[in-house]
Amino acid sequence: MPVSNILVVDDEESIRSALSTFLGRLGYRVQVASSGVEALHWVDEQEPDLVLLDVVLDESSPAQMSGLEVCQRLRARERFIPIIMLTSYPEWQVESLGQGAIAFVTKPWDNNALANQIRATLGAIAHIRKESMPETQPKLLTLHPDLQIDTERLRVTKNGRQIDLTPIEFALLAFLARHPNRQWSRNELLTHVWDYSWAGFERTVDRHIAALRRKLGLQRDELIETVHGVGYRLITG
Repeated sequence: MPVSNILVVDDEESIRSALSTFLGRLGYRVQVASSGVEALHWVDEQEPDLVLLDVVLDESSPAQMSGLEVCQRLRARERFIPIIMLTSYPEWQVESLGQGAIAFVTKPWDNNALANQIRATLGAIAHIRKESMPETQPKLLTLHPDLQIDTERLRVTKNGRQIDLTPIEFALLAFLARHPNRQWSRNELLTHVWDYSWAGFERTVDRHIAALRRKLGLQRDELIETVHGVGYRLITG
């Protein structure tokens, strides 16, 4: 399995060093940047698989950018790059997620939680891209005239407005959309979307379905139907 490349962007050398050492021990290739300008340069030179980005970067120079601006620029690129935001200020959580980050980690971070978040994110992205690889697979899935899934750019739009989903939420929705009108048990969804099967995680599926319904503005059993005693299915027609 190819080694994933992670870009760490933070204006504090001690944090860059700590994260670089920790992620290196986990087997990742790590590149570091101390500013938004340097981060975008590295993305142009060697597109990373994931970015750990500090929300509050040094903006003492007019040429520098905030972490949120870097996040916006990365999300505007053609190829999706997952971004996990880092900050000492929890109040920035809503703002950073609203700008396109897929997760939020408060400093000081818990190493195990961060490692699990990175693994889950990279796994979901790999799964989505694998599902979309065959040329016969459509890259744009239309569930309703107002709801579309772009599996190439990993974007969901409703009424022309982009809906921010986590990679796992996107993978779950895209999988159900590729197999409409078929019921799936929770364990089957865990196997196909999360790549593991363990009964203890069944409620994880329920939580992600609830999040999808909330973000897409769906009523219960609208589009994504609960099959009682079994699991779920996506209804078309």
